[in-house]
Amino acid sequence: MLGTVLLLLTPLLVAGAAPPQLGPLVHVEQGALRGTYLTSAGGRKIAAFQGIPYVRPPTGKHRFKEPAPTKPWRGVWPATTPGSDCLQYYPYDTQSTIRGNEDCLYLNVYSPMLPAGGSAPLLDVIVNIHPGAFMFGSGSESGPKYLLDHDVILVTFNYRLGPFGFLTTEDEVVPGNMGLKDQTAALLWVQRNIASFGGNPANVTITGQSAGGASVHFHYLSPLSHGLFQRGISQSGTALCPWTQMENGRDKATKLAQELGCNIQTSRELIDCLRHRPAKMIVEKLAVFVEWENMPFSPFGATVEVAGAAPFLDRQPTDILLDGNVQDLPWMTTVATEEGLYPTAAWVAREDILNEIQNRFSEVAPLILDYNYTVPEKQKLAVTQSIHQFYLQGKTISTDTTCNFIQMAGDRHFVVEMERAARIQAAVNSAPVYVYQFGYRGKHSLSEYISGTNTDFGATHVDDGSFCIASSLPYY
Repeated sequence: MLGTVLLLLTPLLVAGAAPPQLGPLVHVEQGALRGTYLTSAGGRKIAAFQGIPYVRPPTGKHRFKEPAPTKPWRGVWPATTPGSDCLQYYPYDTQSTIRGNEDCLYLNVYSPMLPAGGSAPLLDVIVNIHPGAFMFGSGSESGPKYLLDHDVILVTFNYRLGPFGFLTTEDEVVPGNMGLKDQTAALLWVQRNIASFGGNPANVTITGQSAGGASVHFHYLSPLSHGLFQRGISQSGTALCPWTQMENGRDKATKLAQELGCNIQTSRELIDCLRHRPAKMIVEKLAVFVEWENMPFSPFGATVEVAGAAPFLDRQPTDILLDGNVQDLPWMTTVATEEGLYPTAAWVAREDILNEIQNRFSEVAPLILDYNYTVPEKQKLAVTQSIHQFYLQGKTISTDTTCNFIQMAGDRHFVVEMERAARIQAAVNSAPVYVYQFGYRGKHSLSEYISGTNTDFGATHVDDGSFCIASSLPYY
């Protein structure tokens, strides 16, 4: 009898339940978007629109091509979950080093105040470009938890990585910089659509860490990005950092094609073959570009385009800066006190690796410090010996000299070129250039994640960003 009563009551309970609350709705150029709601650290309600396509999927015949506009859709696009990460080799995942999909060009918009009629002022916009050495990472790793306690709108997005975003044949077939052009397309989308979310397209700040910070700086130098932002912040990365610019681009494209069994005669044949290879297979072959302990950490990156109707980068970044052809907008650039913990945090807690570096310094230093392909072979040994003497002062690399080793890597990869970029840009521009050094070691750090220890080595690469933009990564 009790069972019968419960069965009779159940439909009544369901029928009397409140209908599920619909998420926020906005309209953009391509159609309607239905989002969801999140809550900030301070308890503020946030309208979140995730997984919005901002360009056509770069798949099939569109692989290695420049981004193109996405088509309008019918009905309402469900913008409730982030899109897939871009296909990548992720060296710090012990479970699966390959992640993501080729169909990945999606962005996320977080707003504390959608337009509701009337004349409410439009909010400032922050567009954050994710880090990852142009090889890994995703926009969905950064979120609005902290920032949107304030009256700002946050935009994050994915861009193509590794060979999908930066392969080049050094001619008109694939000029290169597809990933940076994806970023420009995202900035253009923001200009056209952000007002629908309550954002001011005339007050956009672009920010980024590491490769994201370098990307911010590249947009100051590219004619394609003029008018798409009003100021920028580059944390732990500028366009002059040596790892941001790819060497021997055509040779790398040829090597990749050969590894995949392509019969190469011309650039078009090379690219046609690569377009017909499974995307995952291309990523699996990236190991051939890593020679020692994931070094060099950025084998694919920006390149000077020698062909193409609309190059993102038509000259070396230093030349563009020195000529004053840089957007005259406020710029802030930063470093941490122990920048060199990326990449050295993986080794400084391991005496066996430090011993190997010391014993094989002439072999591995050019890889660790990214001059293996830029210093002439006849000069390489002398350069390597000079570096060792300058930083170690006759001592060996060991757990007793980790500070020296960290400084060596930090100077080369980040600090020296940050200072040089800031000085040149300040000299040629009237807009202010700001520099700060971050020295606070919080409870967690990137070095903790990379080294596998909680040893306090000091504030490291991109640590400052964790206090501004929430991260889904395990070390923040």
